[in-house]
Amino acid sequence: MTWHEKRYEKPDILGLASVGFFFLLIGAIWVTTPNLSQKVVDFFKNFEPEKEIFPNVFLPAPADDHPVVYTAFARFCFAFGIFQVFILALRFVFREPMDKLAGTFSGVVFWSGAGFVANMLSDGTIEWIVFLGWIIVLIGLSLVIRSLVVLLFEIVLRKD
Repeated sequence: MTWHEKRYEKPDILGLASVGFFFLLIGAIWVTTPNLSQKVVDFFKNFEPEKEIFPNVFLPAPADDHPVVYTAFARFCFAFGIFQVFILALRFVFREPMDKLAGTFSGVVFWSGAGFVANMLSDGTIEWIVFLGWIIVLIGLSLVIRSLVVLLFEIVLRKD
């Protein structure tokens, strides 16, 4: 696609709606979670190089548990994941391009998974380092899913 063609491409209204909802949701969680500002400050002040992942290589981690911050993050992830399901349905209704459908679907997987893992972190089921590992896995999984969805639909469309 040339620069001239891109210039006249219609804007991604649903993508803009997602960005707007992202900020709206941050504000809503911030307002409805008591004392979240101080809890977030305490969370970032509490990092110490305490996790040795290799000999003489330390990973910063919070020294204490911060269930309020983790719960707020989990709620954000679940709500944004549900919103992404709604956006995905609208993308099908409006017959959006496959790359946008795949990107939204991979967003559903990432945000839902991140909410699940953050919920386990807030319950104390997993530790901070395990949480970080799962977030890295979810990033990779969402990238693979996005690529596979695009690839599979290209194969299906070529057969027709």
